[in-house]
Amino acid sequence: MNISYKLMSSLSFEDAHVLFNRGFEGYLVPMNLSFDTFMSRFSNDGLSPSISIVAFDGTEPVGFVLQGLREAGGQKISWNGGTGIIPKYRGRKLGYSLIGESEKLLMELNVSLATLESLSENKAAISLYKNCGYQVEDELLFLCADGILESKLPDLDTYELIRIPAIQSIGTELFPHIVPWQTDASNSPKIGGEAVMISKNKEIQAACLIRKKCVYGNKAENITLFQVKENGNEEALNKLLAHALEYDQDIERSTYNFLKGNGRAVSSLQASGFDNTSVSQVFMTKWM
Repeated sequence: MNISYKLMSSLSFEDAHVLFNRGFEGYLVPMNLSFDTFMSRFSNDGLSPSISIVAFDGTEPVGFVLQGLREAGGQKISWNGGTGIIPKYRGRKLGYSLIGESEKLLMELNVSLATLESLSENKAAISLYKNCGYQVEDELLFLCADGILESKLPDLDTYELIRIPAIQSIGTELFPHIVPWQTDASNSPKIGGEAVMISKNKEIQAACLIRKKCVYGNKAENITLFQVKENGNEEALNKLLAHALEYDQDIERSTYNFLKGNGRAVSSLQASGFDNTSVSQVFMTKWM
């Protein structure tokens, strides 16, 4: 092999699209994205061809690492949005060198923390990332609950429910910054995103970040929960989740890359009827 590395921006979008689909061919969750869907990932997920790495064998692109970058809490945080190698080049330790090349670029950009997610059952990928210095921060849950969960929402009593567009929580301390990339307020709920808070005596007791899909003027079709932050007030947490996720409505609900470490929130969701799905991931980080 005569392996060299270049930025993905050196490829045409069409060639990058072909490489992406070939790179995920035969994986646990193979992806065969249309060109438009592939292109939308860059804007929707905050990925950038100018900081994504491609491995070449001669002139043939054979592997890649997609990367995004954002600033939060006074530091630069990167995200590995996908590592792929075309089938005939797998098993040649190319993944290790690809990650190494991607990290060289991140260090040049003064990135403080590199993050990624990997399917829990993809032991080979998790082992690769551990060998590259990443550690598992938490497990990520994909829970779901459909239909009416409560015939009547709990009374708020002395609590107050506050809803703001999710974008207004960017740059605040309302939610933590070191979280799975697509669950951050700056990235996940751009359309239909809300930060919902519950307060008592003007002090926020708990907050959650959601995305609601609905046609204006109609009830929600589904609601996705990304994050919860709470201070130990179980009563406030339960009321918040019931109202934010509309337990009294016949709709679909799910969590996305939800941190298992949010133990009280997970227990509350499960007690209300949320079940595990067949999908789970791990959240991994590396301080640069």
